[in-house]
Amino acid sequence: MKSFKFYSLLSPQNRQILDKNSIFVKIEVGSELYRQGDECPNLMFLTKGRVRVVRTHESGQSILLYYFSQGEQCNVNFTSTLNSVPAIGTAIAETDLEGYIIPTKIIARMFVDDEAFQRYVFDQYAKRMEHLAALIEDIRFLGLDTRLLHYLQSQKSRIINLSHEELADIIGTSREVISRILKSFENNGIVKLSRKKIELM
Repeated sequence: MKSFKFYSLLSPQNRQILDKNSIFVKIEVGSELYRQGDECPNLMFLTKGRVRVVRTHESGQSILLYYFSQGEQCNVNFTSTLNSVPAIGTAIAETDLEGYIIPTKIIARMFVDDEAFQRYVFDQYAKRMEHLAALIEDIRFLGLDTRLLHYLQSQKSRIINLSHEELADIIGTSREVISRILKSFENNGIVKLSRKKIELM
């Protein structure tokens, strides 16, 4: 937990409580941390890896809500856990993960008692609101092909190891539509396609 910015700002008593009650975990890529509709029993603070959170419509189609990565905590997880309400999305490990599981009662007490931790939580919410505002703008003003290309170009690597189904969940459309757009990208020399791999040219 020492890698989190708020840790050094906590009171000595809360640092001690956090150290005593934090459980280190490793989670494999592709695992679901929780599913939409679940009530999350604990909170996870991520120290390594990246998680995407998607929301699924009753039609079966999904859309990306946001990512969280090392040094961050998931807002859906936080809200579900502290308020005992169903999670509004599903969290999926995009990479192997490492982090700490902390009991709800410990976090609830810290949120009330410690100003440094409150600031950390509100900073996380502000970041998510900014992302969701940008997502709404993209959906309103950009076509699917532009949104897909922007997403591919925003990745750190030129080689993206995602299936068409996973990309459909992220962009918010069907697999068939994603496959059709990617094929047009390939025909125009923008990408090279292979099984569960897209290479930007």
